[in-house]
Amino acid sequence: MRPRRRTVVTVVVLLVIVAAAAAFGVWRVLGSSPEEVSLAEAVADAELVQEDAAPGATTTVAATGDESSDAAPEGGAGDHDRDQEYVVVVPEGSDADAASPSDDVVTIDDINGSWNVDAETGSFTLEDATGSFAGFRVDEELASIGAFTAVGRTGDVSGTMEIVSEHVTSVEIEVDLTTLQTDDRRRDGAVQRALGASRHPTAAFSLTEELHIEDAAVSGTAIMLSAPGDLTVNGITRPVVIEIEAQLVGSVIAVVGSVEVTFADFDVTVPQVPVVLSAEDHGVMEFQLLFRRR
Repeated sequence: MRPRRRTVVTVVVLLVIVAAAAAFGVWRVLGSSPEEVSLAEAVADAELVQEDAAPGATTTVAATGDESSDAAPEGGAGDHDRDQEYVVVVPEGSDADAASPSDDVVTIDDINGSWNVDAETGSFTLEDATGSFAGFRVDEELASIGAFTAVGRTGDVSGTMEIVSEHVTSVEIEVDLTTLQTDDRRRDGAVQRALGASRHPTAAFSLTEELHIEDAAVSGTAIMLSAPGDLTVNGITRPVVIEIEAQLVGSVIAVVGSVEVTFADFDVTVPQVPVVLSAEDHGVMEFQLLFRRR
């Protein structure tokens, strides 16, 4: 083979390899963003958590009538096409076949007291978390790829919630920023540095006004609330209002929520990475929390 022809063939082969690698990179990056949090997913995870914690002590009963449509709002990424179900807790030794929603009436007194974020049960990966977790979403423009939503999450979440009479009187949540994971380890370090995790490893939320719980809260249907509070990131505290959805699922209260934040408010600079052409100066903080009795 002549040297010139050999050179041309070599260049073509290299171009094919580079194109294949780029295509793989695009697939890997674009295929790695988890969906937004949704109450439907949280309820499904809460049901699994209860089955794992108390095998044989629960029975799942299909909702009927209007309750089926109210149990979880339609829409939102991550929703499953499944019949709406909720869990009735059945004591060991009782007649499970006789259990029904009307046989196990829950009152507001049954949910009064102290609740903890359950961070022990369920599993956590960036792509598939089935327990409690918190994180962020930021829209970016990537070279050779285009629009992409960067997502970071951690399962290292702790916190408490107090319910008195018909009110949530206290919520305190903490998130370990040093364990935030994204789709790329290089991004992990950049994000943690931007958030000042080495100096301020914990982000926190504290409820500043009591929340009234509707009667639906004890009937196993979904409720929507606006939760005002103080959000602390990078050692800076700002007032926020988090839109949340919650549902009682047997012995677990499943809660999801999100709020848009402007990075400059917390002295956070968007990380500069070569592949990232631009990134928004704001993002969404989101979470899924499964609360259990203390």
